[in-house]
Amino acid sequence: MIKDRNNQPLSRSAVAVDPYQDCRAVLHALPAIERISEIDIALEEVAQNPTSNATFHRKKLLRMHDAARLEAGLVTPAQLQRENSPSQSLDFTTAKIVWKSRVSAGS
Repeated sequence: MIKDRNNQPLSRSAVAVDPYQDCRAVLHALPAIERISEIDIALEEVAQNPTSNATFHRKKLLRMHDAARLEAGLVTPAQLQRENSPSQSLDFTTAKIVWKSRVSAGS
């Protein structure tokens, strides 16, 4: 049983229900190639909904999309890591640290 901060049991109405759970369950049952195209469609639909539930659903769909691409052999783990890396295109071998003194508020 789920309990709140005071270690009291929560009622069924107090437990958040994921409205997109069934959708993801159906997608998980599909073969990888079909799953990729269905996830693309679901991502377009959920983009129109700015709720927090929709945001978490979109993030879970993106993870499922990456997993399906790996399962189907369309990408390697290294390729997927490069795609998802925010600093993928940056070359840090020539980076330099520039030290500048700061003006303090008390001066």
